[in-house]
Amino acid sequence: MSLFVIFLILDFLYPLDRDKLYRLQSQKVLTKKGEVLRMGLSRDGFWRFDVKSDELPELLKKSVILFEDRYFYYHFGVNPYSILRAFFHNLTGKKTIGASTLSMQIARMMKRKKRSYKNKIIEIFNAFQLEWHFSKDEILLFYLNLAPYGGNIEGIGAASYFYFKSKPKDLTIAQIALLTTIPKNPNLNRLDSQKNLHAKRRKVLSLMYKNHLISKSQNLRSRIEPIIKKRFKAPFYAPQYTNIALKNKAKIVNLDLQIQLFLEKTLKKASNALKKFDVKNAAAVLIDNENMNVIAYVGSKDFKSPLGQNDGVRAVRSPGSTLKPFIYALALENGLITPKQNVFDLPLYAGFYEPENFDKKFMGLVRAEEALQYSLNIPAVELNMFLENKSLYEMLKTAQISSLDKSKEFYGHSLALGGFGISLLELTHLYTAFSNKGRILPLRVGGKLVDKNISIMSKESAYLVSEILSQGIRSRFSEFWESMENMPKIGFKTGTSADSKDLYTIGFSKKYTLGVWMGNFDGSKTKDLTGLDTASEVVFELFSYLNSKKQLQWLEKPKNIQKSLVCLDAIKKNTCKNKDYDFTIKGVGRKYPCKRLRGQVLAFLMKEKMITSINDFSRHICYPRWIEKKPALISPYDGAEIFMDKERKIMLKCFSFSDDDTIYFSIDDGDLIESKSSQEVFVKMQKGSHKVSCLDANSKKSTNHIIIKGDL
Repeated sequence: MSLFVIFLILDFLYPLDRDKLYRLQSQKVLTKKGEVLRMGLSRDGFWRFDVKSDELPELLKKSVILFEDRYFYYHFGVNPYSILRAFFHNLTGKKTIGASTLSMQIARMMKRKKRSYKNKIIEIFNAFQLEWHFSKDEILLFYLNLAPYGGNIEGIGAASYFYFKSKPKDLTIAQIALLTTIPKNPNLNRLDSQKNLHAKRRKVLSLMYKNHLISKSQNLRSRIEPIIKKRFKAPFYAPQYTNIALKNKAKIVNLDLQIQLFLEKTLKKASNALKKFDVKNAAAVLIDNENMNVIAYVGSKDFKSPLGQNDGVRAVRSPGSTLKPFIYALALENGLITPKQNVFDLPLYAGFYEPENFDKKFMGLVRAEEALQYSLNIPAVELNMFLENKSLYEMLKTAQISSLDKSKEFYGHSLALGGFGISLLELTHLYTAFSNKGRILPLRVGGKLVDKNISIMSKESAYLVSEILSQGIRSRFSEFWESMENMPKIGFKTGTSADSKDLYTIGFSKKYTLGVWMGNFDGSKTKDLTGLDTASEVVFELFSYLNSKKQLQWLEKPKNIQKSLVCLDAIKKNTCKNKDYDFTIKGVGRKYPCKRLRGQVLAFLMKEKMITSINDFSRHICYPRWIEKKPALISPYDGAEIFMDKERKIMLKCFSFSDDDTIYFSIDDGDLIESKSSQEVFVKMQKGSHKVSCLDANSKKSTNHIIIKGDL
């Protein structure tokens, strides 16, 4: 009794350090199906995955007790018989044997110290404390979670995975026998280096059989089970995605491993086929629009390749033409267009900014839906200008795009054509609004919530633009489309940044939105490619694959979309010349901005004999404003600084809004140079500051100030 009282006093004075029983854990990133995507070492450099008692097979528990401490359930932390047996054996025997119980081994694992009699006494005291404060089953679980299994593997959870790629509950009898042998001498007995594995296994199996833990047939079958002498590598799927998950300490994520592997394979194949065009890398991200989860995330085509550790999904780059659909959605809901309405694709001069189409050509008059399908630059820029304070810039601000951190004036009109940087993740998230009735919803990626719940366009305009994007793809890929198996209806948009550096394709259905980028992480150019030439193949293949798994549905048409007889003229004269039934949005009135008639448009209409003069618009509401407009002097633009040599000439170009198309140029108020509206005139000018004027037949004048400089 007195010894017990002394123990209680010592236990109070020197309490058990319970924290040592719960070591730092390695991190696992799992899918919802339980598949391991990635593992991370504990902060002290070990692989440890604690398991619960109900996750362990009973045979494993009994095998360990039988092999390590067969009287475990009968002693109080120390086995006196074993100590005496070891003492006398070690006095005379060549090889020493141990007498440590499981409790004593745990005590030693809690505090790694040099072996000495003093430390042995402390170990025995700690073993008594373990027995006093914990049940036998708890002590056994501590042992199995702390036991060394060779190298930096600790605990049965990590050992089961790295030696057998299994969970403890799924271990075979033969595997249990092998794992039972390791902790006695972990670095000697580890399964990836031990030479005598069969003998070690037979010894444990014999013990199990003799003690009626397994049957004779189980013993015989387990003896001949093949031994794979290796240590499996830690899984390393979706590395850029799991980097995010590890950082956010996410244990279970929404990635779909089957879709992930298919997307990786498809992206790598498509990218490798374009090496001769200087395409060295690629990235893609797939979002489940219904659950708003990122379910596939490929940060680069090959993580182990040069620059492959970059994350192309989060890198900020110019999106090219991929933002145009949002301009058209805004134009539709603000009454500027209907899908079939004609718009102008003509040269546009906005100060120093002169956008061009990709092929350097202009289509003249084109339907709005075709302008979007063919990704024409001028109509998109001009519509965005007509939107004024309801333009793309305001929409992107509403969408809380993180990289849009400058003023509207800073980006200017180039914003419509991708004149700013955005990540593929944010761009793809933005596109999910087409599948979610115009709303951006909170998105989960790698354990992180991108918490947005914002309406950026009406559900009607989102649907109409989606229809336009779905019809364009079929007309441009008609033969290819027919050959694709399981190809569902999808919306589809490509984009290409300046110098073909960034090549994009975005595809979406009701269920999924996929963003694909191709290019180079070092920012180098590709060989005159477009998103249509490159990333589109990945979109087609993935949607075909997804549709083969489960048939994908298209978007539902909102109730407020109707077919109405509308005027499709770009600018209506006294009467409408082109009427047809087209989709319109209930409650949205038509708007005809006076800005639509600019100098280039007037010259085009007269050249094509659609009108004889501006007087053909005499009944138009904007006519009084138009005939009062000064001539549009578009070259040279106001404030231009021109570098030139002695041989070059300056181009003068001006558009008149008068019914008489005669115009006059003057340089520094000098002699008048007669010309015609829209015609180009070339003149020589000296270095220095100059005033260039254009005078129409009604004496209305526009003046620009320029500076001529020498050679660059």
